[in-house]
Amino acid sequence: DVSRLKVKWAFGFPATLDANAHPAIANGRVFVGSTSGTVYSLDAASGCIRWYFKADGGVRAAVSIGKIQTDSGAHYAAFFGDGRSFTYAVDANTGKLLWKTQVETFPAGHITGSPIFYNNRLYVPVASGEEGAGASPDYECCRFRGSMVALDASTGKQIWKTYTIPEEAHKTKKNKIGTQLWGPSGAPIWSSPSIDVKRNALYATTGDNYSDPTSRMSDAFMAFDLDTGKILWSRQMTASDAYTAACRIPDKTNC
Repeated sequence: DVSRLKVKWAFGFPATLDANAHPAIANGRVFVGSTSGTVYSLDAASGCIRWYFKADGGVRAAVSIGKIQTDSGAHYAAFFGDGRSFTYAVDANTGKLLWKTQVETFPAGHITGSPIFYNNRLYVPVASGEEGAGASPDYECCRFRGSMVALDASTGKQIWKTYTIPEEAHKTKKNKIGTQLWGPSGAPIWSSPSIDVKRNALYATTGDNYSDPTSRMSDAFMAFDLDTGKILWSRQMTASDAYTAACRIPDKTNC
C-alpha cells in the first residue's frame, strides 16, 4: 500500500550534485556508483556504508555482480566502468581492487552502460562525449568510434574488441574557418548490452554519427558473437544522422 509507506533510511552522496546510476542489490547489500567516482556498498537494512571505492572517473551505470576465480580463490566481484573508460573488478565483500583495465584510450571515451557479466566474461560498452567538443569551430571533429569489449572477468585481460565503425576516421573537408574535419565517427554504445544465451549472441544499440560521412551502423541495433565479437547483423533505424553540440547553438560551423 503505497500511501502507507515510510522512509526507512536515506543516503546522501557526498560531494555529488546528481545521481545517475541504478542501485544493484545482492546478499543484503546495495551497490551504487556516483558521479564523483565513488562506488559504495551499503547495508540494505540500515543504509550504513560497508565499504567505498574511488574510481578515476564518474560512475553513471549500475554495478554488476558475478562470481569469479582468481589466484587467491573464488570471489564475488562487483564490476563497473567510469567516465575515463576504465573498467574495474573489486571484491564485493571488502571493496578491494581485483583488477582495473582501460578499454578505450580516446580522451573523450567513457562508459555509461553497465558492463554485463556472463560465463566468466565481462562485456563492456564504450561511448564518448566527443560530440560535445564539436561545438567549438576550431575542434577537428571527429575521430571517436564506439565499440564493444569482452574482458576475462577473472583477470581483466581483453579477449576481443569490436568497433561499431570498422574503418578509422580519415580527413574529409575543412569547415568555413579552415579547421580540418574527420569522419566517419561516433556510433557510440551508451546503454547496457543484452545476452542471448540460445543464440550465443550479444545485442546492443548505437547512437548517432558525430561527423560526415555517416556510417551504416549508427542509430542501429547490433548483434555480436559472444565468443569472437564478430558482428552477426545490424539494423539501422535512422540513416544519415550526423550530430554534434554545434547543431543546437548559434554558431553551427561544425554542425
